[in-house]
Amino acid sequence: MFNIIEIDKEIDSPLCQEANLFLSGYQKVYSPHSTRVKQQALSQLIVYLKEREIDAWPECDERVLREYLIFRAKGDCRKQRERLSSASLETHLAALRIFFTYLLEKGIVTYNPARLISPPKKAERLPKVVEAELLKAILDRPPEDLLEKRDLAILELLYSSGLRLAEVAALNVQHLDLNEHLVRVIDGKGGKDRLVPVGQVALIAIKEWLSIRQEWLSAASLLDRDDEALFISQKGGRLSDRQISRRVKRYAERSGVNINLHPHLLRHSMATHILESSQDIRLVQELLGHADISTTQVYTHLNFNHLAKVFDSAHPRAKRKKEK
Repeated sequence: MFNIIEIDKEIDSPLCQEANLFLSGYQKVYSPHSTRVKQQALSQLIVYLKEREIDAWPECDERVLREYLIFRAKGDCRKQRERLSSASLETHLAALRIFFTYLLEKGIVTYNPARLISPPKKAERLPKVVEAELLKAILDRPPEDLLEKRDLAILELLYSSGLRLAEVAALNVQHLDLNEHLVRVIDGKGGKDRLVPVGQVALIAIKEWLSIRQEWLSAASLLDRDDEALFISQKGGRLSDRQISRRVKRYAERSGVNINLHPHLLRHSMATHILESSQDIRLVQELLGHADISTTQVYTHLNFNHLAKVFDSAHPRAKRKKEK
């Protein structure tokens, strides 16, 4: 149960009761990750409202919410509250909109104040990308032990299929179709499922990992093991998001590459490399599971140097100019 009172009993506000009822129903329909996002947003808002002696949801009107978001945008050094980025504020506001819609449907509030507030304008920030040759150096390093064989399977899948970190952590063995070279992502971002191809090299790494996985499960206690999870620890339990991120970073470091490699960086790199090769933005959109093509279009701006090289080699006027 993702319950505000259980997570932080010191909040002690009447606002918690309705928030917990909302979370209790929400988690039955949506993923644990999505529920945690809503829990964190509500928990932080309630702390703010309690400090201002607001203990009824109708009192949290448009003005209060706007002041709260400004407060979160600036941060508070005295209380060790970091300022939220534009992207985090947008996610925060989206969570509050869903909650106030719930309150509106129950008749607790008369309107949704969060819908009257526009999200802050996000600064355009291009995702970083790792060059293909650098990734090859990381992925081609032979794993040194069974743990690294598992980690290599994770890295290969992340780079091959461009999955999100939460999607990889949530994968079950049954979501893999080794014969068709596909992985089914269940309840991805926005609650959508999708089928994504898996490359040949990734399949080889995964098949090798599956035999190790079976040995670990057989040795694990019934209480600790997760028979469905694709990626597990030596004790048999499903790997968490944090464990996967830590192992991805460690694998890169042990390859002697001086970059902070993380799952999302592999996703960005895969998207960029596919787009460079195919020039098919719709394909990249499908692979990444983006609902809106505008989200995918950021990758068209990533590698201007690559486009410039293609131009120089393909355009007749560019060729003649270079020959002089």
